[in-house]
Amino acid sequence: MTNLQEIITGYRTTFQKQRLMAVGTMKRVKNYFRWLYFQYLLITCCIDLEPWENVLANIFVITIITMLAFTMYVFIPIHLHMAFQFFLQFLNK
Repeated sequence: MTNLQEIITGYRTTFQKQRLMAVGTMKRVKNYFRWLYFQYLLITCCIDLEPWENVLANIFVITIITMLAFTMYVFIPIHLHMAFQFFLQFLNK
């Protein structure tokens, strides 16, 4: 996809280079997410499942990740506060 200026001058402008770099970056990001999704399919063995089994497996995985995130959100700050108070006792003495 060349334009008249590129044909005449034989080089790309800075804007054209940046646009091509941005398109290349977006392709790399897109390919990286495709690779991550493929890794997910391989690790969970969802690639061998029927579509309805795949939906159930995905619901199970999403449920586990959601419960893990909620547990971390609720309990980690409490435990960090308790640990901070415990070690603060030694500094006050």
